[in-house]
Amino acid sequence: ARKPRRTPPLCQDPPSAHSCAPECSAMPKAAYEDWGPGCSELSSLKSATDKALLDNTEERYKAGNIYTRSGRLLLAVNPYKKLPLYTDETLQAYKSSLAPQVELPPHVYAVAASAHSGMLQNSMSQSVIISGESGAGKTETAKILLEYLAEVSCSGSDLHKRVLKTNPIMESFGCAKTVWNNNSSRFGKFLTLQFSASGRMQGAFMKTYLLEKSRITSQLPGEQNYHVLYTVAKGLSSAQRTEFGLPKGSDAVESFKLLNLKKAGDVKWADFPCDFKELTEAFAVIPSLNDKQASCWRVIMAVLYLGNLSFTGQGEDDAKVKDPAVVAAVARLLSCETAQLEKAICTQNMKAGLDWISKPNTVAYASDVKNALTKALYSRLFDYIVEMVNVSLEKSGDEMRYFIGAVDIFGFECFPTNSLEQLCINFANEKLQKMFTQAVFESVLSEYQKEGIDVGDITYEDNKLLVELIDKPATGILSLLAEECFFPSGSDASWLQKIKSQHARHANFSEERLDRTAFTISHYPGKVTYQSTGFLEKNKDPLSQDLVVLMQFSDDDFVKTLFEEKQSTAMAGSVRRFKSAKFVGLIDGFRTSLNQLVKTLEATKTHFIRCVKPNMDKKPDNFVFDVMQRQLYTSGVVQAVQATRKGFPDHLPFAELLSRFELVVPKSATNKKGADGVRALLSSAGVSDKEFRIGKTKVFLGVGVLDQLEQRRMEYIASKVLSMQMLVRAYNARKRLKLLRDEKARAAKAKAEAEAAARAAEEAARKEREAAEATAARQREEHRRGLGTLSA
Repeated sequence: ARKPRRTPPLCQDPPSAHSCAPECSAMPKAAYEDWGPGCSELSSLKSATDKALLDNTEERYKAGNIYTRSGRLLLAVNPYKKLPLYTDETLQAYKSSLAPQVELPPHVYAVAASAHSGMLQNSMSQSVIISGESGAGKTETAKILLEYLAEVSCSGSDLHKRVLKTNPIMESFGCAKTVWNNNSSRFGKFLTLQFSASGRMQGAFMKTYLLEKSRITSQLPGEQNYHVLYTVAKGLSSAQRTEFGLPKGSDAVESFKLLNLKKAGDVKWADFPCDFKELTEAFAVIPSLNDKQASCWRVIMAVLYLGNLSFTGQGEDDAKVKDPAVVAAVARLLSCETAQLEKAICTQNMKAGLDWISKPNTVAYASDVKNALTKALYSRLFDYIVEMVNVSLEKSGDEMRYFIGAVDIFGFECFPTNSLEQLCINFANEKLQKMFTQAVFESVLSEYQKEGIDVGDITYEDNKLLVELIDKPATGILSLLAEECFFPSGSDASWLQKIKSQHARHANFSEERLDRTAFTISHYPGKVTYQSTGFLEKNKDPLSQDLVVLMQFSDDDFVKTLFEEKQSTAMAGSVRRFKSAKFVGLIDGFRTSLNQLVKTLEATKTHFIRCVKPNMDKKPDNFVFDVMQRQLYTSGVVQAVQATRKGFPDHLPFAELLSRFELVVPKSATNKKGADGVRALLSSAGVSDKEFRIGKTKVFLGVGVLDQLEQRRMEYIASKVLSMQMLVRAYNARKRLKLLRDEKARAAKAKAEAEAAARAAEEAARKEREAAEATAARQREEHRRGLGTLSA
């Protein structure tokens, strides 16, 4: 493994770590080698102004470096396109690194690796809080985090496969297309991965929060229902389509009103987390769900058919089913009598003295009853699937010692009309923002306290008063809402009057003069106006008791299971009612679960991932300053960066300061060591006592002091470099002259040697010719003598 490299106090990352390095420009780098342009650590920027932060983020975003650190925070910009950042090679690099947060570029893998190693090294559970607005990429980020942890902590069984297969299931049932996001999570999730002391994954558990039920029966223009409704309607086999009574020769998705489509072509299947085949394969991996597939599809089809159920007449007219075939289809799918189902929707039983009488429902009321059943079926199916997933992932083997939790929570919301759902969602964000503020700011202050630095004059803002405004026992907005629901005569108007009287002087609360049914809360990202109409009804989340009984006596055991009365703690955000206790509404379960979540997170080491979107149009390569600036503020990134720079932002060990800046002061000022040496050096450099603090092992420098020291150091080095350049240039000139002379001498010598060789060769050739001529003469003479002897 590579040794961790120390991050310099000021940016920059090492030249070799940047994409502009000459030696690396010839070929693309792997993700774990590409630090990208600008500063990968925001707190290392020379300036913490809005423009500096935005310019740095934009520069990195355009280069494909969507991740940037700021202390304990990872900033992730949604690229709205695929990037080569998540290869097996990249994952293995972070897995094998001893200090990925230091020696490798910012990445979700680095956060996951830090959490896993921190759990083992410090014997402490960890949590990763992923937050951001809708469309910022929270769901994808959570998947990437989960993929790394499943890979690095494989238990030797198929547990990690089951954990990963929960993603397509939960996204199909809990995500939908919105105006901001094609795969928006419409529920909050806290997934805990449970580990043994050796770091092996032993199990997992999922907690969900506040599924958006209203989406099941109504969506805004341009939005869609939950993915699974489209997936099932489109993907059923021919036999299943016949069984469920789907029209032949037509696309099923066009047949159901709840799917909010004009034509089948409006569905962009590529944006879905999976198709029907992949969804069934994911179900097959979860043992407790594998044999329940047909039952789940049947309930989903009942939900779709309920959306098509309409009534004759309007308003206050008595409700009568317009198309009996539709209610018959629903009754068949839910295994109950058609007449009983129609009666339970179109009438209500009321007690008059000792007798029960049946009263016809109006068209408007019957529609509400039908919608309540539709939402109950889907939400109870959702809770059942979560429960079965947890059964499949429950821990096994060694005893669980620690866990790593991933919080994928809904982002802050502000619409033209905001109701109870938005208040609960924004309250959850306030609670998590309070955690983030305390963790980030207190970590800075604790560093000062650890080094014995006085921090009495350094403060930070939190949202404690705002959280109390919403959640304080007895007087909080949600507490008063729960109280109002308990009274038979309670109403939205009386509840609104109570909160106005109680919080009239609260800095974060204000009335709306032009709309007497509305109120405004100043949240940390900005003001949100809430419409009080419907708050009590939504909190009560009513469902006809006649329908509950009918479902409990269904001939289908699966439907019976969905409507069983659970005496134990219910799933997060669901309504619990007990015969011997007072009414418990939607917000009570949600508040209890949220408080438990915060308590759990506070007992862990927290890591933060802030997801942001570069534009509001879901377009790649489009960085909009106003959109990003707003998110950097509301997510706390700007405040976090400024917190590290407020007071004495640069912290250097004594030895590092002395060794680095001893050049800028006379040698007499560097004779001492430790705190005395630091004080002497800074004094000699002209730094006033107000601009630094001496701790036990570190010196804390005020804003700009380190920059000044660096500048003086560079000026000193530059002056010496000029002298060195003169010497080097003279040396190089003499060296070149010597080389030229030597080359000339070598050329002359070579020429003389060549001429001598030519003369020698010529002489040798002459002698060879003469010898040949002499030989030829001897042979002729001998031949002549031989002829004379023969003639004699």
